[in-house]
Amino acid sequence: MNKRSMQLMNIKISGLMLGMLMATTQLFAQDNGQGQTKTDDFKPMLEHRILAGFNFGATAPVGLPNTIRKINGYWPEFSPSLGYELSYRATRKWGAAVAVKLDYKGMGTKDEVQYFPTIITTDDGGRFEGDFTGKNQTTVRNAYVSFPISAVFTPNDRWRFNLGGYVAWLFSSNFYGTVSDGYIRNGGSLGEKIIITEATFDFGTEVRSFDCGLQGGAAYRVGKRLSIDGNLNWGLRPIFPGDFKGMSFPMYNIYLTLGVAYKI
Repeated sequence: MNKRSMQLMNIKISGLMLGMLMATTQLFAQDNGQGQTKTDDFKPMLEHRILAGFNFGATAPVGLPNTIRKINGYWPEFSPSLGYELSYRATRKWGAAVAVKLDYKGMGTKDEVQYFPTIITTDDGGRFEGDFTGKNQTTVRNAYVSFPISAVFTPNDRWRFNLGGYVAWLFSSNFYGTVSDGYIRNGGSLGEKIIITEATFDFGTEVRSFDCGLQGGAAYRVGKRLSIDGNLNWGLRPIFPGDFKGMSFPMYNIYLTLGVAYKI
């Protein structure tokens, strides 16, 4: 996808998200007008919340590809999330919210692969592109500025639910690892067989700068201003371009944010 197409896609997605927020706000305003006879004491209000937590999950394919034969280990990287949310509560139960967040998303994994298309570099500077069979270890540490937009439902004084989407821009990327104890068919499955004791790969510069997806979650109030939050973020856009040859399948950011929110 060329640069102009990327710009057009970003504009379309941003416009769609803005349209959703405006339509949601208008719907809630109409609902508030219809329900005023029952809740005359309620007044629409703005609410401000500080968000803090950690992201747990994976940058992974949806479904396990047949080239990955065994998962030997997984661990979450240190992935904090910090943000600010502004919400408009149009009625007692309904509202809309927009937030800005600093999101770190990362994980590590060890697995065994067979005929796995990739690009590797050996210690002596050799570079090979082909199908690798052996052991693999991958570390992901990416950081985004995210803008979630949500419809908010507050059924009572304790619970709060949100559902919507997000757009995010990458400002720091790390996607690297090692392969070992195997071999690579250089150039493809019928290429020359080269024994690999250990080699490395680094795809950080190939990670797309723009991400978008769905998000939703719940909050439970434990104090006058403090609540416990859980929010699932499911990326809909692969983190690598379609023509990237270091991975043969699309990978998505799928993370659960667990943390707290403080109402100010």
